[in-house]
Amino acid sequence: MTTEGSADVIGRAASRFLDSALLSSQGTVSCHEEAARAMKNRSVGSRIRRIFLWTMIGSFCLAAAAGIFVLIGVSFDETGARVLGTTLTVGLFSLAMLCCGAVFNRRTQLVGVAGVVVCLLTLGWSIFLIWSDGYHEWNVYQVLLTGITFTVAFSFASLVLASATQRDKLVRSLLGSFLVLLIASIFLTLLLIWDEGWEGELFPRAYGIVLILAVLCGVVAPLLSSLRNRGTPHQAAGDRNLPGSTLAAPMDGGELDPTLVAALQREASSRGITVAQLVDPLLRGPR
Repeated sequence: MTTEGSADVIGRAASRFLDSALLSSQGTVSCHEEAARAMKNRSVGSRIRRIFLWTMIGSFCLAAAAGIFVLIGVSFDETGARVLGTTLTVGLFSLAMLCCGAVFNRRTQLVGVAGVVVCLLTLGWSIFLIWSDGYHEWNVYQVLLTGITFTVAFSFASLVLASATQRDKLVRSLLGSFLVLLIASIFLTLLLIWDEGWEGELFPRAYGIVLILAVLCGVVAPLLSSLRNRGTPHQAAGDRNLPGSTLAAPMDGGELDPTLVAALQREASSRGITVAQLVDPLLRGPR
């Protein structure tokens, strides 16, 4: 081989090396940027969740204090009954909002946010009815029952989505069926509340079947997810202590960037799975 040919080969090899190094550095910067954005989103979500929880605790304590004051301080007149009714209402809706808060910092957090909004609106409407005087038309109570229906639905859906952590194909199918049946249950309940087309024998039979199937899927999906999670081979003892174990293993003479490790851990935690389960589909996929 001539000197010019050798120089040309060396030049092409150096060019390819520089290109690969540039792509690698760009990929590293991109990973760092994505990890930083993920950490920022998680921190904002954590602050919102903390504020929400403290607000619920404070409101529940105030309602409980008002109820105790009525019980030990004054007689059971109309005002006392209204205070106790308000206390009970605030307590029940606080529990519903805590259920909705179970999916905060997860991909399904929009369900929880929508549930909290519905709970607040229904709570305000309930307190208005408790403290208002005079006679109300039936449609006023229909609005209340509609809000209660959506409150129960969002609370139940949030608990199911938060409990089903191990989501393989079967569990995802059960969750999809549960959501479809839950929407159908809401629709049929609204028909029952607003007196639209539920007369006859077919409606109560269909209504009962849909409710039973919705509850069945909502209960079986988290239980099956828990069984699959305990039986998965990735749930090893070393995988629970990730900072000093597999993620910090040397690769090509170095270690994974701590920012990327933290981002992977947060993403896996938001999905309720391990980091190994998070990256396993990428490793097994086509290349």
